[in-house]
Amino acid sequence: MKKLATAFLCLAITGAAGVGLRAGGRLESFDITGMRPSPAVGEILARVIGIQWDARSIPVRYVVNTTSGVVDTDGVLKVPNPLGPPVLTIADATVALQSSFNAWNNIPTSYIDMRIVGTRSTPGLVGFDMVNELSFNTSAGFTAIASSPSVNLIEDSTFVAGDDIDGDGDSDVSAAIKVMADADGDGDLEFPPGFYKAGTILDNDVQFNTKTTNGLRFTIGDLALDTVSRSVDLNTTATHEFGHSHGLSHSMDNQSSATDGDGATMFPFIDTDDPVAEALQRTLHTDDIAWSSYIYPEGTATSGPAALTGGDVAFRKLFGIITGQIRHGVLDQPLAGASVYAINQRGHRLTASGYSGTVDVSFNPSNGGLFFLPPEVGLINGRYAIPVPRGNYAVGVEAVDGTPAPASSISFTCMIGAFYGQQDFNEEFYSPFDDDDEARPGFSKNVHVSEGRPTDSINIVTNDAFNISNFGALDAIGFVDSPPERYYAVQVPASQISAFMPDERIVVHSALFETHVLDASTVPIFSEVMLTTGTINADGSAAINLDDPLDRDEMFVGQETDFSPFFVRQPRHLANKIRRGIARGEIQNLFLVLRIPTMAPYPGVSGQPPLIGLNATEPILGLSFISDGGSTFSKVTNANFRFSLVLAQLPTWW
Repeated sequence: MKKLATAFLCLAITGAAGVGLRAGGRLESFDITGMRPSPAVGEILARVIGIQWDARSIPVRYVVNTTSGVVDTDGVLKVPNPLGPPVLTIADATVALQSSFNAWNNIPTSYIDMRIVGTRSTPGLVGFDMVNELSFNTSAGFTAIASSPSVNLIEDSTFVAGDDIDGDGDSDVSAAIKVMADADGDGDLEFPPGFYKAGTILDNDVQFNTKTTNGLRFTIGDLALDTVSRSVDLNTTATHEFGHSHGLSHSMDNQSSATDGDGATMFPFIDTDDPVAEALQRTLHTDDIAWSSYIYPEGTATSGPAALTGGDVAFRKLFGIITGQIRHGVLDQPLAGASVYAINQRGHRLTASGYSGTVDVSFNPSNGGLFFLPPEVGLINGRYAIPVPRGNYAVGVEAVDGTPAPASSISFTCMIGAFYGQQDFNEEFYSPFDDDDEARPGFSKNVHVSEGRPTDSINIVTNDAFNISNFGALDAIGFVDSPPERYYAVQVPASQISAFMPDERIVVHSALFETHVLDASTVPIFSEVMLTTGTINADGSAAINLDDPLDRDEMFVGQETDFSPFFVRQPRHLANKIRRGIARGEIQNLFLVLRIPTMAPYPGVSGQPPLIGLNATEPILGLSFISDGGSTFSKVTNANFRFSLVLAQLPTWW
């Protein structure tokens, strides 16, 4: 019997999606080949692996289910519109869907090829039937914009003619073909005989939500873009889902640089309120291109889809690979599911990233259940790979910790890392002699990448640091309609600093500010960031030293829906200065400060300033302050600002 599994990821509805500079990877399933015994009695070890189409399945053939359309008053078959009369014909939608396939097909370094070859008329929902279907029907409980469920092998298998893979009584393997096709003319596809690896995709469907209860109006073209939350561009949605269709995971990138709020098509959310963001997300990011090319590399065969033809470029002629290991410095474990990213030194643009770790889970063959193992068994290594074009890069690592996206939105590996408590470290960069006790986590060593070869041993050990975080969970963002030059500040009492390793020498790593935007196409830029001192007045207001801060910078670029680090320039010197000032009574409090830019109106369709993360539930600690202009800082009584001060022990070698 062939062992099968489903791989399923959704594109969730959001009114204002956002994230910082992270991205890329593969959809995951698991492999039970070899039937290795698990520590759990009666179960077997399953290695978490990526999924993809076999070369014999390419071109991947799709059909559009016309039964999912509705006949309009003019007698034309159209896509259902939950907001009113239908606006899009099935015929025009089909053309748009193929153009979204072509966004991936036209990558010169990737040999993926996905094509619409016809229609089918079948009531009901998509399912495992050896027909790759595009449908506007979804179940009553379906709540996402769209999804792209796949069925794949979970064990290396040899197909022989006559095998019934989907269990419908009809053969799914034919000796009459060498490439997947409808060999017997009955409407479903057959595989050619042969050996197929675990992770091979057998069936993929894409479903778009048009239900009256929670579906969306799908539109085509720039003129149809709008700010209606339940109206979305079909090409943007389809291009994202078709990335899943050929094996790409969700990306964590929707901000490419300080001047470009656009990011990866594979980011898990669409800001349906921002027409600019919708339009930009149709176009593939370098991260999308890199990963499609990594999984389906052109020029790696002399015949078949991977052979070079007109317009193709060999993967090895353009891309190199950054590889290494990520290790959790506190737990002293290989790190599963860390987001490792590469920023091009020229232009300071995010190019691509990946997720670290190889892991095993336990599989129960009696019920198909997957179970996490103890880390000493489940964690195999912390390896990662990032495909990037030739160039010079800064390589960094960040936890998949819910800001900007949860581990459950990414992969099994990320979820396992979260289960092990590993997604709890601060962002940092690769540097010489990387270890868990770095003094300057914001310093990055240049990583040079040449085409056609790996750049190996770019290893990172996450830092052992302590965050002073006087807030709870994120439950709001603010503040809309704030005036230019408004200051946001958070008090860190001297007693909290003194309580950290009082008998040891320390360093100040950074200040962290959770930053947001209302429009995903924009970048959260603040005119000033600072770490400074101040006092609390008798009336509860704060007197904050803005003229002589301990450290500051201008034009601070935040990370959308994420903690944005302000790495201090002199970590050891600054810590010594603070400790001496506290001991002498000269420093009563530190303050972490952001200032909104002087500009109006602000960029974006909403015209709103950059925003900050808030914890608006009890207890409100009274450590957050606002000032319009900087002269008087008033205490905020209904929220805690999500700003942190990061301290660490001075490295023993310093």
